[in-house]
Parts: sequence; structure tokens; C-alpha cells
Amino acid sequence: MGRLVLNVQDENDNPSVLGLSTTLNDIAFVFKLNQVFNWKLKRAPDLFCYLGEVVTRHVLFKGGGSGENIHVFWNHPESSNWISKDLSKGAGLFSEEIEVAPFLRFIRKPKNIDALIVIEPELSQNEMLILQKTMYKTSSIVGTKPLPWLEIKGRENLRFDTQKNEL
Repeated sequence: MGRLVLNVQDENDNPSVLGLSTTLNDIAFVFKLNQVFNWKLKRAPDLFCYLGEVVTRHVLFKGGGSGENIHVFWNHPESSNWISKDLSKGAGLFSEEIEVAPFLRFIRKPKNIDALIVIEPELSQNEMLILQKTMYKTSSIVGTKPLPWLEIKGRENLRFDTQKNEL
């Protein structure tokens, strides 16, 4: 019979997470967010995420609003490497060739998520609706989707206060 293990950190202090689709690159997107929301987002050290046998490096921006910590996490990796060097070798006929690690997006479903906005402390439902309505009115943002914290696979990668930013 399986064991149920609860992660106490996940039960309290869950941030609000909003997945966004945009027509902009990461820098232009953050510039637009700073214009619209005055979040004062700045580039933070890149974030390394461990996804199975691959480690990916993602761009991260950090800022704040009125009493909130805001992080913008770019879902498309800047680079990707195998965790173990043994995994980089091909098999069979091409066993001598080095296999390139795949560039895995952190959030794969729903599709077309370009960025995650992580806001701590968690927003109320009304605050989240206001944020979404403002996003819908913003040019170059083509979609928004609230993502429940507890449904994000690998969410431990998004705990920025305790995250290690080095390999």
C-alpha cells in the first residue's frame, strides 16, 4: 500500500501563478509589463530546472508591486544539458555521436505558455480577475491562464526564495 506524504510548504503560502502567451521576446515582454503595471522587474540570476534527465536554464525577472513579490519566469529555456554525461551518448549505429539534450519548456500543458508570472503572497480572486482583465487589454499578450499552484509539476523549481541558481 502506498504512503501519503504531505509537503507542508505546499499547503500554506501558495503563490498566484498566471501563464501568459505573448508575441514578444522575454526582454520586450518584461518592458511592457513594467510600463503597464509599474512592477520594476529586473533581470535576476538564471534559474536551473531539473526535468527528468535534463537540466534547463531559464531567464528570470524579479520585482515588486504594492507589497507583493513578483517573478516573471520565461518558459522557454536558454540552454539545456543532460544531468549525466552518460546520457549524452547515442545508442546503436550512432553510439559515438553526442546526443543534444532537448530544449524542454517547463510548463508543457497548457500549450503556448511563454511566461509565468508568480506573485507572492497569493492574490484574492478579485485581484486575479482585475489582473487578467488588464492583461487582456494589453497589446502583445494573446492569452492568460491562471495555473493552480498544486497542479504544477516540478513546482519546487518555482520556489525562488530557496532556489539554487547554479548547477
